Amino acid sequence: MSITYSSIADDRPVSAEAYAAVEAATENRRALYVPSVLEHAAELLTSLWAIGGQHSVPPAQWSWTSDMALGALDLAACPYERDSDPERTDAQVASLTGHLLRALGSQEIGLTAQLGARRASVVVERGPATPRGGRRGDSNIHVAILDDVGWHFAFSDEAPRSMPVFAPASPAGAYQVAEIVRAFVDGELGDIFRR
Repeated sequence: MSITYSSIADDRPVSAEAYAAVEAATENRRALYVPSVLEHAAELLTSLWAIGGQHSVPPAQWSWTSDMALGALDLAACPYERDSDPERTDAQVASLTGHLLRALGSQEIGLTAQLGARRASVVVERGPATPRGGRRGDSNIHVAILDDVGWHFAFSDEAPRSMPVFAPASPAGAYQVAEIVRAFVDGELGDIFRR
């Protein structure tokens, strides 16, 4: 599941068809993907199609291989699912959480958020269009990055039932996560936990 973004980087070889195929492949996963991960997957798929073309296999002939876009998506998201790097330090987790908190409260995103009870979490106030969730249906949103895995969000009283968000563990990644959380709070993504 993803938000539709039209900002494909002009300096990278990404075909619109590959981006659309990768974006469609997100429907087969119970996760969210930030634009940079989608663009990376589309770049990979574009390259695979180009290599196929060098062997007289045009992209249209790849249509029988329905998992090609999904494979590219999985490969692009892999580094963000479980970090291959050593665990993040407490200082790194605190820094990323701070970047997320600032992004959520920025003028562009405009959500009300505060640090959560756990050091790596932020609680975001729900909005009028936020899908119902939590024990009483009115829970706020809990967003976190952990020391050994990537970004996740959930209703604040259902944190064990979280939705992974594939995004870099960086200030830019924190901003993209904040954009996805904003789209969820504003009701643009629907009830992604029930799909």
